[in-house]
Amino acid sequence: MMRLFAFASLLAASLPAVAQHPHVTKATVFTDVDGSVLSHKAYRSKLQTKQFIVADAQVSNFIITSISLRPAPAPDSVRTQAISPVRTYSTPAPTFALTAIDGQVYDLAALRGKVVVVNFWFIKCAPCQQEMPALKQLTVDYSANPKVVFLSFAREDTARLRRYVASKGDFGFAMIPLPQVLAEKFGITGYPTTAVIDQNGRFAYDNEGYAGNLVRLRKAIEQALAE
Repeated sequence: MMRLFAFASLLAASLPAVAQHPHVTKATVFTDVDGSVLSHKAYRSKLQTKQFIVADAQVSNFIITSISLRPAPAPDSVRTQAISPVRTYSTPAPTFALTAIDGQVYDLAALRGKVVVVNFWFIKCAPCQQEMPALKQLTVDYSANPKVVFLSFAREDTARLRRYVASKGDFGFAMIPLPQVLAEKFGITGYPTTAVIDQNGRFAYDNEGYAGNLVRLRKAIEQALAE
């Protein structure tokens, strides 16, 4: 069941909005870019490389009957269509002023002139946990650059987040309990979701689902720093 949940989260980033919560069944047919049939495991493995994206998904009553692959855009295509219309590139990000579990307040208006990387997650989200080591390495790589700020919005309360950090450690992002109203303003429909907000408070990157290869995210950060 957990594997199916993770796979559904991975698919959600590429499926049409009408099928944001698809279900894979034993009858689902998976095909490669050349039309050959793949096993569920082989299809999932290819999708996780980020070299391919979902194509020709056939959905009936939120059940995926068949689904294929096509090559993903080159890593340089950072500014492609956003996953959510709310997070369309170059549009202003919703404002917020929230307190992290360590007591520090993060106000987006006060962060103008900095690049802000935001990650939406929750503790029992398997894909969220899967991408944490790579995200932590990203924070280490930019630790000497005060112009890059990493914020995580967790669908948990402060007490539970503190227990999580005490038990598992953090992943380099400031941890902030996520108010439902902010999730709605950011158009969050799946977890994890990661976005980059440029120095002018505008969206510069959007990804929903397990990030896997972080080439596009790094590229977006570098482009936002250069502007």
